[in-house]
Amino acid sequence: MSRGKLRSVKARIQSTSALMKITRAMEMVARARVRKLEEGFRKAKTFASSVEVLKDRIDFSSCDHPFVIGSGKPVLVVVSSDMGLCGSFNAEIIRETERRLKDFEILITVGSKATAHFSPNKKFAKSYQRMYETPTFNVAAALMEDLLKISGNVHIIYGKFVNRLVQRPTCVQLTPIAGGKNIERYEYEPFSEELAANFANFYIATKIFSLLYETKVSEMYARQNAMRNATENAREMIRTLTLEYNKARQASITQELIEIVTGAEALKEE
Repeated sequence: MSRGKLRSVKARIQSTSALMKITRAMEMVARARVRKLEEGFRKAKTFASSVEVLKDRIDFSSCDHPFVIGSGKPVLVVVSSDMGLCGSFNAEIIRETERRLKDFEILITVGSKATAHFSPNKKFAKSYQRMYETPTFNVAAALMEDLLKISGNVHIIYGKFVNRLVQRPTCVQLTPIAGGKNIERYEYEPFSEELAANFANFYIATKIFSLLYETKVSEMYARQNAMRNATENAREMIRTLTLEYNKARQASITQELIEIVTGAEALKEE
């Protein structure tokens, strides 16, 4: 191998080593962020579970709220990430959306990745990009208000957190709201119809908030796993390139020694 080729292999080793430091740092950042997000997600799930129990005590029978009766054109909301470098996380969400989109007339995207992919689609209606680093109830409430203006027939695709290694795109039906399993008869202030309508808005905002949080946790774990795999692949490539470099260097030194010995022998013969 020529010295130029040796320099090329050495440069690849150095660049791969620099890349490995970046992926390792990104893995550590994702790990630190996901610890904070997990705590918030646990609280969000507890909050959502309490609201779910409360929903079963509300009488929706005389309420004609769009979220209760599920009126309007079917809407699909897809939640992706704003940033990449998280493996196949966004690709799987987009693939699941494409599979189900034929059943819906309106598409709303949350996250830059889904927006970039679906914006040319004729069903694309609205997008929300870079709205949050950590999901908040205010963001979920704003999305709920916009949905209420469009339709009361809503499904959402999000990144379901199965475990630290598995995050699965999942489609859930938000409306119509099915409640009243454990109705308790009280005198309400305001009247029960108004209470049911107000609660319907609050319930949908809570569901969206919980799903946004779960998708964010899934995204961070997907990024952590992707960066860990990238770091391990870079380490293996450095090992392979170093072995190749050492073999080539040894072969080059051997070739030079052979040339020196051959030259010396030639001088002796003269």
